[in-house]
Amino acid sequence: MAGPTPTDPAALFREMLGQWESMANEFGGNLMKSGEFTRVMHGANAANMKFKEARAEMMDRALDAANMPTKAEVGDLSARLHRIEATVDRIEAMLAAQAGGSATPDRPKPKRTRKPPQSKAAG
Repeated sequence: MAGPTPTDPAALFREMLGQWESMANEFGGNLMKSGEFTRVMHGANAANMKFKEARAEMMDRALDAANMPTKAEVGDLSARLHRIEATVDRIEAMLAAQAGGSATPDRPKPKRTRKPPQSKAAG
């Protein structure tokens, strides 16, 4: 006595998922083809850009009120400091070449005054 074969739940789920994907793809494709969708996306992008500009302006005002530098000002200071350090290095090299010495000046080495701990084994 052969009865109806039981249905596979995983197969039903795969079929349902496939149908749902095809319907979603069809709906999304038709939606993206419309001019209204393009206008809405353009408006959303414009609003996002305005929000970013407003946030940056607000941050600049807050940093100015707190007397703190902005990210751009810190970057400018870093670049300027790098140029100054490069100039100092060139001047040191020229002075060393004129003196006939090495490019790196001889600096006194730090004193090694630290001593190892003494054990208290004697007793």
